[in-house]
Amino acid sequence: MAARERILQTAGQLFAIHGYADTSLSQVAREAGVSKALILWYFETKERLFQTALQHFLAPYAIDENMLRGLNARQQLEKLITDYSDFIAENVGSVKFMLGQVAREEENAKDMVAYVSELYRVYRSLLATILERGRQTGHFTSLVKPTEDAALIMATLNGVLVQQIVEPDNAETLRGLLTRARQVIHAHLSGSPDTRLPPPPLEPSAADPASLQR
Repeated sequence: MAARERILQTAGQLFAIHGYADTSLSQVAREAGVSKALILWYFETKERLFQTALQHFLAPYAIDENMLRGLNARQQLEKLITDYSDFIAENVGSVKFMLGQVAREEENAKDMVAYVSELYRVYRSLLATILERGRQTGHFTSLVKPTEDAALIMATLNGVLVQQIVEPDNAETLRGLLTRARQVIHAHLSGSPDTRLPPPPLEPSAADPASLQR
């Protein structure tokens, strides 16, 4: 890895963990195995290093709706889920960096946080549009609630994202979670009885006196 790339990767990790104020150029230099002078030669100031790191980690974040052309609603949903999971697997460092900035509410990163928030909104809106289209075409049950279900799908995928961050080396568990998430999501959207409605409450049993006393 070239020195400049190594500096950006290291800086991103340290900014994500310690925040802007508590990350020094000396620390970045030490962790990256370069001199502080080399960092200043590339980036001139700590602020410029931070902003460059932001742009570096924002680069993978994009949504191309053209990739969904020619697919029905069910196929579009599956592609979005697959692309999301692939993105997380390939960009764990970037995701950690972004989450670190959002959690710390860094003053320097407001534009980046706004960009990621807008991207999240666009993705959720796209999901809702697909769900509505699928409901109209019969690919999904008429009981689908596009806005609420889109938010629920996002929450599920974000849970998998957190799992990937917590256990980055457990690829088998991640694949299992994604497979199960797909099954549950598609079952819910197709109106399967076991996922569409909550189970009915248990009736007190005459054979269970304790239940009659509750």
